[in-house]
This record gives sequence, structure tokens and C-alpha cells, in this order.
Amino acid sequence: MAVADASVWINLAATGCADRILGLYNGTLEITRTALSELERGRDKGRQAADEVAAWLHLGLLQVVDLDPQDEDLFLSLVAGDAAQTLDDGEAATLVYAQRAGAVAYIDERKATSLAAVRFPSLMVASTVDLLFSSDVRRGLGEADLGHALYGALVEARMRVAAHHAAEVVACVGRERAEGCNSLPISVRRALRT
Repeated sequence: MAVADASVWINLAATGCADRILGLYNGTLEITRTALSELERGRDKGRQAADEVAAWLHLGLLQVVDLDPQDEDLFLSLVAGDAAQTLDDGEAATLVYAQRAGAVAYIDERKATSLAAVRFPSLMVASTVDLLFSSDVRRGLGEADLGHALYGALVEARMRVAAHHAAEVVACVGRERAEGCNSLPISVRRALRT
């Protein structure tokens, strides 16, 4: 079981083959109602990830989950206070739900993953790239389609790539296309240009 934050769903929508990815993923993927609400608010800004998530929900490729009343104090501790130590509502809900349910938390934001490591040291936190590189998804898509999916997420959604995944992402996307991916770490882009 895994629960993914809004940014992961935005990245998946940008792959151009999310329905295939979700069908290949070995497990249940969920989104909190709080993260879903964040995607809904994005419609006002012309973002379409909420429409795609609605279609995936209709197809049964993911499920919406709610926080329990017992989660309220922990949730509030993650969203209220000093900005350096707080998260947005969707990130907080994703982490709180994953912690209680014993689920993997797919979340891409650096601040959220850092805070999760401190607040929830036993929680498994992964990224969109981890999901795309999971053995079932990778094998099912094949390297060429995986490269196209990664490239779409990098360019269209500006997907964050952790440094430890950068070389593998570049190899999959291809050096030439990777040079134009501004969401790759700057050190990686500099190395590609030399």
C-alpha cells in the first residue's frame, strides 16, 4: 500500500502514460482527500492534473483516503508553526496517513522528505522516480517508453530528481534530451554540457 502527494500525481499526469504506469504498479495507490483538494484548486490556474486523477479514480486505478480524527493533532503539528518546520496541507496529510497506515509515502518535495526523516524515521518515503523505476513499472513500460515518461514529467511537470537518481534518469532519458531538463540538478546539467 502506498499514498502519493499531489506533486506525484502531477508528475504522473505529465508522463503521458500514467494509466499504463498505474496499471503496472504492483500495489494499491492512494491519495488523501486533502491532496486531492489541492489538485482541484489547481484547476483555477489552468492545471489539468485533477481531471486526470478523476479519470483514474473512475477507472479504479487509485483510491481516495481520509485522515482519521485521531490524526488531527499530528496533522496540525506539521502545518502550523514556523514556516521552516511546516508543510503544506497535502504533504502533511500524505505523511500522517502513511505513518498511521504503515504505507509508503510517495512525496517529492525536499523539505517534506527531510522533515519526514526527522519526524517519522521508520516511515518509508519514496519519490515519483522511485515509482517509475520500480521493477514492475520499468519492465512493463520498457526502456524507451520509460525514457519518454521521465522526459514528459521532467519537462511538463518539472519533476524533482534526487541526486542519487540523476545518472540513471539521464541514462534513461538520453543525454541530449536531459541537457534541456531544467528540473535536473544544476550540477548534473553542468556536467552534461562539458
